[in-house]
Parts: sequence; C-alpha cells; structure tokens
Amino acid sequence: MQQNYILHSFDCLNTATAARLHDMGLCEGCPIKVVQKYTFHGPVIIENDHQRIGLRYTVFALLTEAK
Repeated sequence: MQQNYILHSFDCLNTATAARLHDMGLCEGCPIKVVQKYTFHGPVIIENDHQRIGLRYTVFALLTEAK
C-alpha cells in the first residue's frame, strides 16, 4: 500500500508544527512514502530516510494536497 508523495509548501501550517517537522528532517520538495493510512481520517504514517513519522490526516492532506 506504500504510495509516494512530494511535500509541498509548509506555509499552510502553524509555525510550531512546521518547525517540528523541519527538525525531524522534512522539508519542502522532500519525497515521502506513506506506510499506513488509518480509517476515518485517522493518523497517517509516513517514512522519510528510514524514519517513520505519524501525522494527523489534516496536516498530511495540507502538505501533499491529497484529497
């Protein structure tokens, strides 16, 4: 089920969330892989550089422009 996405602009996030994601190694234009999506717009587990990170669905949707 692994899908590849590219992270878009962090401008749509609040500064604390954007800073935390940047501290974890994520940046604009960074390729990520979706490892798991939970139902009912639950968390999304992504992988970048062999590191797995859980994101809220709304944050994931804003960053990847997913519908």
